[in-house]
Amino acid sequence: MNNSNLIRNLLLLSLVALVGVWFFRGGPIDSLIEKVSRFSGKSAPQTSIKDFEWKPVEVRDVHQTVLATGTITLKTGAEVKIGARISGQLKELNVQIGDFVKSGTVIAKIEHDDLLARVTRRQAELSSEEAQLAKTRAEGPLGISKAQAEIEELLAQLKLSKKMLERNTELLDQGVISTTVLDQSVENLDVLRAKIKVAEEELKLREARFPHDVQLADADVAKAQATLFEEETQLSYANITAPIDGVVAFISTQKGETVVAGLSAPTFVTLIDLRKLEATVYVDETDIGRVAVGQEAVFTVDSYADKFFKGLVREIRPKAVIKDNVVNYEVIMDIEKNQLSLLRPEMTANVIVTTGVHPKVLSIPKGALKRREKETFVALRLGDKIVERAVKTGWREGAALEILSGLKEGDRVGVPVKKKPKKGRRKRRG
Repeated sequence: MNNSNLIRNLLLLSLVALVGVWFFRGGPIDSLIEKVSRFSGKSAPQTSIKDFEWKPVEVRDVHQTVLATGTITLKTGAEVKIGARISGQLKELNVQIGDFVKSGTVIAKIEHDDLLARVTRRQAELSSEEAQLAKTRAEGPLGISKAQAEIEELLAQLKLSKKMLERNTELLDQGVISTTVLDQSVENLDVLRAKIKVAEEELKLREARFPHDVQLADADVAKAQATLFEEETQLSYANITAPIDGVVAFISTQKGETVVAGLSAPTFVTLIDLRKLEATVYVDETDIGRVAVGQEAVFTVDSYADKFFKGLVREIRPKAVIKDNVVNYEVIMDIEKNQLSLLRPEMTANVIVTTGVHPKVLSIPKGALKRREKETFVALRLGDKIVERAVKTGWREGAALEILSGLKEGDRVGVPVKKKPKKGRRKRRG
């Protein structure tokens, strides 16, 4: 026990000596008091309540974000370059830059008198082939009917010839006629039988040939139709129409100039569909790991600096874009449709992608946080006193800072008030 008392007395004397040395050397005794008050909850005398703007500890959602820049771009298929598929002089140009045109609208015409003449000739050829088809279809059955009638006539003659042969045979037996007459009757019968056989073969030939004749005539008509369609297609190329709804962005050929269609169609009008816009965002390699498809984002453009546009991450391109030794990845973002009318291609976008959220957490203004060495604390108001409270922080969103421990909802923390510098008085000239 004596040893314990001795040690205690020595520690007290050492503490008194230390405080004395600190004080007599003019050291920051206030700093010592400040440390004691911070951990004991006592007020810090070096500050005043008026030196702070007191903000309550609030419960709110704190978001983790990634900042990036990008460009408003056109989606695939939103820009169409229109050219001529035939050569000739541009006869009409019905649009100007900035005009909105509907799909199917004729925007230009190329002279096409020669094409009209060729179409007229092909139409005449088609009419001729169609007439030949009608003739074949009409004459075929008539020829078959005629052949059938000839056979019937020959059969009647054959029947009569048989009777004559029988009668002449009887007359020959009676001695009324000679053998020559009987031979003539036999010959007539053989001739009729031969004619019937030929007529029957002719009938079979006509019946077999008729569908083939119709088929050939149909093929000639189809060929004439295809030729006419080809000429009409060539003629349609003279009328250049808009393939999509869009705005005329560029015109390279004027009325009266000649366009020559070669291996690649010459472009003279460019249309863009301003309803098909997206944002191409360049995200730094240090942040790309936190970005995922489906995340929400907001962005601004210089033309509407006070307006926020909403977006949604649709695609993350796998290949990096390296510029000035900086590695970025392209993130493609869809834009809300009702905001597209204000945007234009190539606008610069300042993007904030929300990569995570801590819902309903304690937060304080960022300006309330203080750091000394490795310690983090805030000025906390307890009635008329100010104490320093150690805190542990989490995510930061803008001016808001997540508090993990050290405070509770409703506590009031101090944000130092920036003092305005005093204006010096001007010296009067004597």
